[in-house]
Amino acid sequence: MIFKLLGVAAVGVVAYGLLRAYKPEYAVLSEVGCAAVLFFLISGELENVTAFFTRTMAASGADLSFSGILLKVLGVALVTQFAADAARDNAQQALAQKIEFAGKVLILALALPILKAILQMISEFSNNL
Repeated sequence: MIFKLLGVAAVGVVAYGLLRAYKPEYAVLSEVGCAAVLFFLISGELENVTAFFTRTMAASGADLSFSGILLKVLGVALVTQFAADAARDNAQQALAQKIEFAGKVLILALALPILKAILQMISEFSNNL
């Protein structure tokens, strides 16, 4: 599997380098296409990770809705990092910073139910003292 990923990445790097020199407007498309192929290749592994994470959360007795939230947060973080890196690769520093900020806001919005549950636990604990 790792050799497939390395092969796709190597082809992507070469395609990006050639297109950046001759057709810069297509270089970004090659980068996005390479990333899409990489995500497709690892999708099976992501299913295994998701299943393991769900089983572990169920065994621990934690609320299973939190596992979905945590996986969404992880997905937003990874996609945000990819988009920000792609912007930086194309000399768009300001755009990369705005993408990262948007990702952080999205993560905070997704995590609100978890924060609410934590605050309820603290409130219940303090009332029992």
